[in-house]
Amino acid sequence: MKKWLRNLTTACFLALFAGLAAAPAGVSAYGLTQSNPSADSITVSWEPEEDALAYHVYVGADSLSAKCVQDLPASARSATITGLQPGTEYYVNIKYDETSYNGGIDTYTAASEYDLRTLPGKVENVRQTQWYYYAKSFWVEWKRQTGVDGYEYQVKKSSGKKFAAKTLSGGLTDYLIINKISNTTVYTVQLRAFSTVCGKKYYGGWSDKCYCFTQPRVKSAKVSKNKLAVKWAKVSGATGYEIYVSTSPKKGYKKVKTVGKNASSATIAKFRGKKFSSKKKYYVYVVTVKKVGKRKNTSGKLYYWNTKNSKEMLF
Repeated sequence: MKKWLRNLTTACFLALFAGLAAAPAGVSAYGLTQSNPSADSITVSWEPEEDALAYHVYVGADSLSAKCVQDLPASARSATITGLQPGTEYYVNIKYDETSYNGGIDTYTAASEYDLRTLPGKVENVRQTQWYYYAKSFWVEWKRQTGVDGYEYQVKKSSGKKFAAKTLSGGLTDYLIINKISNTTVYTVQLRAFSTVCGKKYYGGWSDKCYCFTQPRVKSAKVSKNKLAVKWAKVSGATGYEIYVSTSPKKGYKKVKTVGKNASSATIAKFRGKKFSSKKKYYVYVVTVKKVGKRKNTSGKLYYWNTKNSKEMLF
């Protein structure tokens, strides 16, 4: 073999080996361009592969969970993936088929991206999780959206007056603490998510109002003339109160009376069909009620009181 031909053969072999080593099947590569963002879909485009026979679109939370959702012809240059969750980050991988050297089919990655996003959606499941009476603060949590840059929130008093408003940076946030509050006021909290997608900042819709409040503090609970008299501190913005009684501190409570928003006391004549006795100890707690339309919000129970000692006790 002539020297020039031997050198050419060697060079071709080395080039072929280098090409195989540099582009094995399934290798990750960038090159996706996102456009026309929406809250439930992602549209991507890519550069064509010269020898592609077909394209396959994979999507998931990451490369391990990604599944094929579309099979496209060789002429395809873009794809729209629908049915996605708002405000969520997705991994998208475009694979292509190519005829192998032995006549079979090999599959390679044409382009992929780990942090493609849908637009922010309405913040869901906003709820009060804690109320710290003596620290004068409460916690609010919500369902986190994985593909947002942060949240804005606003807090108002029952009168409608703005109490606090702030921006929370960091998409992994799913709670906030409101400080310096009044224990005798109903507050409303709303949030919305924001995110930059395709170079533009977008906002999701405001959440439904979350009503935050605590139990009214019982001032006195006494038995007099075979009746139970209970007094408490009113909560501004409440629509009513419920009074519960038991003969045991931790169980057996029964709702004995419901009163309106203007009430700050109640007298109960009987418990389980019997008159009250001044010789017995009864346990009492009061629940704040906030009705909005058909929805009934309650403070739940944290403290109880008894007729022999006006000191509050934790459940």
